[in-house]
Amino acid sequence: MILLLREEGISMLDKNKNYVIENYHLKSAFSSFLPGISGEHGIPLWCYYVNRGQCVSCFGIQDKDHPIMEFYPAHQAYERTPLLGFRTFLRVNGTYEEPFSGRDRARRMVISMNSLTIEEETRHYRISAEYETLPQEPMAALMREVKITNVTGEDLAVEAADGLAEVIPCGVSSTTMKDMGQTAKAWMEVRDVRNGVPKFRVRASMEDSAEVTEVKGMNFAFARGGEGEILPVIVDRELLFETDTALLRAWGFEREGVRLPDRKEQVTCNDTPCSFFLASRILKPGETLVMRELYGTAKEQTRIDRVWKLFGEDGWFQGKQREAFALTEQITSRIAVKTGHAVFDAYCRQDYLDNLLRGGYPVRIGSSKTFYLYSRKHGDMERDYNFFSMLPEPYTQGNGNFRDVCQNRRCDVYFSPFVGDSSIRTFYNALQLNGYNPLGIEKVTYTIPEGQMPVLEGVEAAAADALKDLFTKEFTPGQLDEILAEGVEERADRERIFAGIMDLARSEDRTRYGEGYWCDHWTYNLDLVEAYLAVYPDRRETLLFEEDGYSYRQAEKRILPRRKRYVKTEQGIRQYHFLEDNADTERKENRYLKDRNGCVVTASLASKMMTLVITRMAALDPYGMGLEMEGGKPGWYDALNGLPGLLGSSMAETYELLRCVRFLIETLEKTEKSVILLKETAGLAGAVCRAGQQFHKELAEGTSAAGFWNAVNDAKEHFWDTTSREVSGERVTWEAQETVRVLTQFSDILRMGIRKAARLGRTVRPTYFYYEVTEWKEEPDGILPQAFRVHNTPDFLEGSVHYMKIAADEEERKAVYESVRASRLYDDALSMYKVNASLSEATFELGRACAFTPGWLENESVWLHMEYKYLLELLKAGMYQEFTEDFHKAAVPFLNEEQYGRSLLENSSFIASSANPNPRYHGKGFVARLSGSTAEFLEMWEIMMFGKQPFSIRDGKLELSFEPCFPEYLTGEEKTITATFLGSVPVTYELPEQRAVLPGTYTVKQITVETEQGEASFSRTVTGPAAELVREGRVRSITVLLAGKL
Repeated sequence: MILLLREEGISMLDKNKNYVIENYHLKSAFSSFLPGISGEHGIPLWCYYVNRGQCVSCFGIQDKDHPIMEFYPAHQAYERTPLLGFRTFLRVNGTYEEPFSGRDRARRMVISMNSLTIEEETRHYRISAEYETLPQEPMAALMREVKITNVTGEDLAVEAADGLAEVIPCGVSSTTMKDMGQTAKAWMEVRDVRNGVPKFRVRASMEDSAEVTEVKGMNFAFARGGEGEILPVIVDRELLFETDTALLRAWGFEREGVRLPDRKEQVTCNDTPCSFFLASRILKPGETLVMRELYGTAKEQTRIDRVWKLFGEDGWFQGKQREAFALTEQITSRIAVKTGHAVFDAYCRQDYLDNLLRGGYPVRIGSSKTFYLYSRKHGDMERDYNFFSMLPEPYTQGNGNFRDVCQNRRCDVYFSPFVGDSSIRTFYNALQLNGYNPLGIEKVTYTIPEGQMPVLEGVEAAAADALKDLFTKEFTPGQLDEILAEGVEERADRERIFAGIMDLARSEDRTRYGEGYWCDHWTYNLDLVEAYLAVYPDRRETLLFEEDGYSYRQAEKRILPRRKRYVKTEQGIRQYHFLEDNADTERKENRYLKDRNGCVVTASLASKMMTLVITRMAALDPYGMGLEMEGGKPGWYDALNGLPGLLGSSMAETYELLRCVRFLIETLEKTEKSVILLKETAGLAGAVCRAGQQFHKELAEGTSAAGFWNAVNDAKEHFWDTTSREVSGERVTWEAQETVRVLTQFSDILRMGIRKAARLGRTVRPTYFYYEVTEWKEEPDGILPQAFRVHNTPDFLEGSVHYMKIAADEEERKAVYESVRASRLYDDALSMYKVNASLSEATFELGRACAFTPGWLENESVWLHMEYKYLLELLKAGMYQEFTEDFHKAAVPFLNEEQYGRSLLENSSFIASSANPNPRYHGKGFVARLSGSTAEFLEMWEIMMFGKQPFSIRDGKLELSFEPCFPEYLTGEEKTITATFLGSVPVTYELPEQRAVLPGTYTVKQITVETEQGEASFSRTVTGPAAELVREGRVRSITVLLAGKL
């Protein structure tokens, strides 16, 4: 039985800190998933589960269209899983029954980071089913282990049929099953049933095309008993269920038991197959019947043969289970923490794991390159609209969106300092000259420089030839690893050759245009820079000025001039046209912006940041307040999809622009370095400055700034015309003083707009405006607005989140906090913050959010990502008391489990607020795990454990100081908290007493750093070489003694 720890009477962990849900089948429905982590050399498998039946509801490889068990949205999965998922049919002393069905038996779900176990106990037996994905093997598979234990004092005759009620053959997509599943049966067949290793496939490609191809891959299933014996299998569903097409009862098994396939020949084609394995045994008291099963897919028969052979080795299956557990334990060791709250500690690990599933897990390949494993787009059964993809190869990587991946990598330098500036380069290089970016972040590929063929000594001839062919094109580390696995016998040799090739290779970050240009994506890049400088403050000048290798993505689409964006409708002027073709960026030669000589344009990071500021300044709206949505997409709040059509603008980006301006001013004043700009960009900056001077009065007053807007747009459209395909290549150099002068003028313009917005808005800091065109000219080339009327929108939490970053002082931050708390953004019933106030009086043209039910999705729900953003800003603002109180009420590990409706270790995208008309939903979490909230929590965790700026420079020397923030509910009777610093160094705080330990209420009395050479003690700060050793991870541990404030 499982030993449970009970926290605050609501949450349970077993002795291994796995999350336990009792009677999961009686809880409100939820969905989740196994992480699909199979190690560097494994093939990932996606696997989703629900708390119904035996839980696993669908799994497969790569994407939805490569299923082994068909993908369904959550609402259908809740209905179908008990019948079409895994099932177990028993005859116990001759009596038929089906465990995990019905409602009257006690059940338990045990959720680990990389496994799922369910249990049920009756008066005769206890049954459990455990799932993992197969790690570190050249094929993807789901592992399932079923154990049936006799709990009586007498012998028990048990016959079992266990398996999957529907297996999709390889070559059949989910789309095919849904649209023509009946017809698809004609292609289906199952081979090798008599051998107990069924292969599920179609005979040939199914497309209606002149080119018909062989389907080489195959799905498979096989099983062995506890003694290693091969278990017979039933693949003919009619044999098992007979005429019961509803699959309610296995009539054939009930009548014949395990003798069923001996009594009747199986039909192995022309129908959708099942896969049920058979076992029987007389169990003495306490004995267990074990069935170990693998369900997977492979490219070729040889891979199945290899794993089938290993599967027969004693202990192999159990070893793979342990290996799966160890994988996620090792990955999340970078955030290992021990506080006085066990659920919080386990939540930290789960949050880190879920964060890397979108952002990727950074590892070293070769001697110095950073590579991200496991990342993919956040698609699942509740996000059925997203088409996720996981490369079915070693060193797997997947698709993602710019904003999601960028924000989820924000804290990587805190946990994996070796990443250095790699993500800064990735995401600043993805920016176009116009300040926008492609939506999609695709797989990273590599090329071998011309004339530098790697040494392939020790590689078999066929593999060497395959490698030579591979090196003629772009390749992935997974493709390289697969060839080496076939051509080099010893693992050590493979790793050596792999590392040598990757050292030689050059990486290529791949992007994809996607759809439109979001107005907020650029804002996340500065977070990467600030995080880097928190660890490497001594490298500011080098990072921003001394490396000239940043480039500009070529724009696949260019933004239309404003005259061509507008249309006249019955409701007035609307902005419905945004983009036109510019360049085919799928062609390698068109990936980057070039000058007239055909040379790729490069710049320093400071130059790219300055260019970004200039182009964003040119996007101010007709009142000079928010940034326009001229690219056809809104900002973070995707569900305001109609706002661009209403000539909408966002103040959140204005606040971020001012933050970026301030960062550059501070940097230039510290370094006194010059900035080199493209001539065209410098010209645009001059036009913005001149317009700001000419139209200063309309910018400062609470009226339209149409004169400024038209003047700047004329200059911006000229800039687009002259730079969309190539630039002149001419550059100008601005000395630090000149650059600061321009930035200061920008700052003045922005602050005028922010003050105007505050006057026109409400008490809560405004987020969005939209504009009615009251006067316009109709010209041959389109519509030119001449005058505008501004319209406000309801309150959104987003504006206050971003304003906190630029608030002038503690008094202003306090005012922001109090205005939000007193507004309709605060849900008094839940003590949480909603993403927006009621939209009931807003125009439906704002977007789909207005059509959503209140308290649901992006309409007045508690959107966890934005709520966590807000909590993070409270913490960064030094509002420690407010933060610790709100954090305890809002953070997931402290919620009421019954109300939240799922594991308290898992984030949700949103929590239904008390505005929802269904009271059963209030406080319940929906849309599991892969949320931007993970990134916000990681930064909160970092600040809580170590402070906002651990490393600093004083008198030219590196210093390390700790300023933790521990709420009382995290302190335990032991009066110690241990957290992992920089992913490898355990830092133990010895607390003065069991109470809140907030900055300003304690002093750091002593810091002891343990190295291999011994211990060194410091008062308050670690200085010089010792601080360097800590940053390099070359210390064993750190102990920080805290004392009460004197």
